Amino acid sequence: MEIEDLSLKICRSAHFRSTEIANKTYRLPSLFTELRFDLSTFPLDNLSDLTLPEKFIFTCRKGRFTETERLKAYKKALEIGADFIDLDFETDLNLLDHLKSEIAVCKTQLILSQHNYNSTPNFNQLKESTQKAFDLGADIAKIITTAKKTDDLDRIYQLYQHFDNLIAFAMGEEGMESRAKILFLGAPFTYAAFSEKEITAPGQMNFQQTANLYHQLNSIRK
Repeated sequence: MEIEDLSLKICRSAHFRSTEIANKTYRLPSLFTELRFDLSTFPLDNLSDLTLPEKFIFTCRKGRFTETERLKAYKKALEIGADFIDLDFETDLNLLDHLKSEIAVCKTQLILSQHNYNSTPNFNQLKESTQKAFDLGADIAKIITTAKKTDDLDRIYQLYQHFDNLIAFAMGEEGMESRAKILFLGAPFTYAAFSEKEITAPGQMNFQQTANLYHQLNSIRK
């Protein structure tokens, strides 16, 4: 039986020391990747040197750069043709306001995300957060929580009964299953690390581990 190709269903998050290293990696066929530019160490002006893979998400969280620099970085991502940009809808509203007009006239899709590193809120709060992302103009809402018990995952999964274009899963060891299972619930894609050295969140697996878990869950479903 043919094994389902998940190359464009699992986005591999990575960060790089240089655009040369990035471009060497981006030569892989059927590659879907997220550039965590905030964790990368090459200069902002070098973004123009990137040769993009088949699907590409640009993300620059708060921390390394000033807001002015982050705005410039996101504008450059739009210029080079990123398929998606990811902004945090709790902390990046000012950036979103500055980028809205440019997003409106390009093909780049907007992911608006929220990360809870402590817990999984009750279902009504999760639903309100998801709706807020769409009300702010998200093409895809990304709701990430931290699971402490299986009930937390049930609330995450319930969101898929109410929203399309949603990526919602839980971090932490208890949430690992959710990173693969959401592909059965309607998520357009999920996230993995390029390698264990590049894990960017608790409970994140690499591409092959995520694919293996997906196939394992799929065999149980059948």
